[in-house]
Amino acid sequence: MKNGEKLEGTVLREEGDNYVVEVKVTTRIRDEKLVPRAEVLKIERVPEFEKAYAIIADLCPAPELLSVQGYEERINKLREFIEAFPKSPRSPVVEEMIKRLEEEMALIKGGAVKLGEEIISAEDYEANAYGYDALIAEKKIRHSVTRRDFLGALRGFDSYETSLGTPEGYAGLSSLMVQVLKTYRASIEESLAGLESRLAARASGLARMSPNDRAKSQRAIDDELLQAAERFLKEKSGHMKWITPHAYYKESLEEAQRQATAEVARLDQREPEPGVLLAELYRKAWEKLEAGTDEDKKLVLEDAEAKKLPEYYLAKLRGRAGLPQE
Repeated sequence: MKNGEKLEGTVLREEGDNYVVEVKVTTRIRDEKLVPRAEVLKIERVPEFEKAYAIIADLCPAPELLSVQGYEERINKLREFIEAFPKSPRSPVVEEMIKRLEEEMALIKGGAVKLGEEIISAEDYEANAYGYDALIAEKKIRHSVTRRDFLGALRGFDSYETSLGTPEGYAGLSSLMVQVLKTYRASIEESLAGLESRLAARASGLARMSPNDRAKSQRAIDDELLQAAERFLKEKSGHMKWITPHAYYKESLEEAQRQATAEVARLDQREPEPGVLLAELYRKAWEKLEAGTDEDKKLVLEDAEAKKLPEYYLAKLRGRAGLPQE
């Protein structure tokens, strides 16, 4: 601008003596602003390759726990940039990003895991599988809670208990889940309390439509409820611990409420178990099984089983021991 200010945005069109510019208010909110031509000193246009680079700039480094598929998707997007702008000043940077992601992906394919900024080698992971799995599972659950995906967190915690038992961080995570359950149950109860009014409001909206639009909307509503009912019955018959509630399907809301109430009671009443540090137990057993006689290895396995190491990790130790089948 002639007054020395700089305005960043997208020139949408010209209206009389003004430019209509779309400006970013926040990361999600945009607004249109009229800018008098007479106040503009010059317009500097951002090259297309810069716009494209801004979209892919944060694809590297990769986040922790990214899957091989996630790496492939990021690499493909970066390659698309190279194909579109092979001579751009940003291309060498993007090539380096691709190289780094490909190197990490090769390690992940080989069994490595990325935690934070660190790549845990396949060998290190196998030697500490229980501890790393417990840490990864807890991270995922807490991430779901942060995103307020309470159903995802509850399902993750169920899997955590089933596969890991009571890892070292169980007490803290259990306390968090009680808080999550109470918040989740309150939202379900609120949805149940407002169900009749939502149904009435929807019926009122349908009544104001033309006959043709009303028929189309009613078919869509019926189809949605049918799908909700089918999913509910499938999850119930499959004894799914956490069914998917639907805002307009009363049975699913009531079942979700019942499940949350029962789980709060279970966790509140659960007595802390004597602390056997299973991560340490697994790690030491893994080390001991590298050498020693068959009898020594049997004793290590028997000790791990007696201390209730979950079966999945017992199987890993049996494989490490390499004992002949009896």
